[in-house]
Amino acid sequence: MIREWRLLFWVCLAINSVVEAQNPLGLRASSALRGILFGTAANVNNLRKDVDGGQYNSFIKKNYHVIEPENDFKPMKLWHGINNYNWSNCDWLLGATTNSTGWAQQNGMQIRGHTLVWANDKNIPNWLLKQESSISSEKVKSLMYDYIHAVVGRYRGKVPWWDVVNEAIDDSKNNSRPFNLRDNFWYRKLGPDFVKYAFIFAQQADPQAKLYYNDYNNEDMGTKATRGFEMLKWVRSQGATVHGIGMQWHIRVSKNVKFADQHYQNAQRLIDNSFEFMVTELDVAIQINDGNPRDPNDVEKQGLLYRSILKYVLYFSPKCRALITWGFTDRYSWVPAFYNGTEGAALPIDWNYQPKLAYWQMQEELARVLPNGNYRLSPEYPPNKCLGVYDNNITRSVIQLYDDGCNTPNKKWTITWLNHGTYRLSPVSTSVHALSTYNTTASIGEVKINNSLFDINQEWVFSSYGKNLFRIRPRSAWWRALSVYGTTNVGIIDFISGDNKRWTVTSI
Repeated sequence: MIREWRLLFWVCLAINSVVEAQNPLGLRASSALRGILFGTAANVNNLRKDVDGGQYNSFIKKNYHVIEPENDFKPMKLWHGINNYNWSNCDWLLGATTNSTGWAQQNGMQIRGHTLVWANDKNIPNWLLKQESSISSEKVKSLMYDYIHAVVGRYRGKVPWWDVVNEAIDDSKNNSRPFNLRDNFWYRKLGPDFVKYAFIFAQQADPQAKLYYNDYNNEDMGTKATRGFEMLKWVRSQGATVHGIGMQWHIRVSKNVKFADQHYQNAQRLIDNSFEFMVTELDVAIQINDGNPRDPNDVEKQGLLYRSILKYVLYFSPKCRALITWGFTDRYSWVPAFYNGTEGAALPIDWNYQPKLAYWQMQEELARVLPNGNYRLSPEYPPNKCLGVYDNNITRSVIQLYDDGCNTPNKKWTITWLNHGTYRLSPVSTSVHALSTYNTTASIGEVKINNSLFDINQEWVFSSYGKNLFRIRPRSAWWRALSVYGTTNVGIIDFISGDNKRWTVTSI
């Protein structure tokens, strides 16, 4: 049970926060409009059980495009012996046959396969370790081939990215093994070639999948990152395909990430050598005492650090393919147990599924693209026109385009940020009204003004397409766009590329 005083701390923190909104647009929609993928590690058993009254599943559906199963693709969970696999959770997630679907496809999710070869004896099946002294290297290579082909082949075309090898580089400063590889079963039987073989076999099993090496403490220009980088260049030189590098980013709140620092330099090094990359397991631990932050200021620092890492991802997109956190709610975080209760509260959502400052910082970074102020809204086509309201005194007054100079108050708009990822637009001539949508599912949804009701139909999302150029989308149908049709009519239409769906927003 969650202690009452722990809940009280987080409730008080939220009340005292500058963020008052409690109905966010969601990271899924906001990040899609910025062209990046947001994801989370997830416990498949939690998904299957629909735990916590459905809150676990519903939060994932609202906020993420990508699911990274925490354990179910790992050999310890999946591989029970030669030709003996536990497909249950993976089949539920993806479907057991080529033409079948699972929870992921049915909910519009993509899956990141984690992980095929984990180069650590603690995470290699015991039945395999017990045979180490009695089986040949060729047999081990054959077992790896069979395993990777079985797993990747079963879900061919359903898993866009695989962590082919995980955590192969040792943390020690220097050992006698090439690239400072970790001492593990695969290395002892196959030498450094085990990395090469894993990538070759994965590419054979699904030529369309993107193949990654994944590790921790490899996000900057440090020794471990450099050794991993050199190892992957060698793997490529041996004829294997490696598309990208997963950087886990299990970090503490004391870390700093700034433009052009070592994190940016490392990312640029990867890009310069034709590697893509992802943030694959982000969490930001703070020191805790009985579940509460020792220093309440760390919560704000944590939020700013999440935001700075998101800025880094946006800067390098599309070469940085996604930002994935290792879970999303502190209720199921691995951090407190690993650090014996001295560190925790590492994720953007608290124990009670309430967004923390880290969540709001990311939501704002993704969605806040304009400062509050007064603006003129002009379609890119037809040119030399502006958006205005016909009559301020009629409820649900008609919105249309004008071409008579656009200097009167009914052709200017006050745009106000609402803190949860959206904006309100009110005519300067009548601030008690707001731009509203109706019948957004119709072939052409209606756009009018109405009394400010502070409801979802009066919330708008902006996505940038260059200097002062935006698409303007209703929150209630964010995949559609405010569009011009005919000569002066304005409505909500399905998103199709076109200059009648882009607006120049000019500060006045």
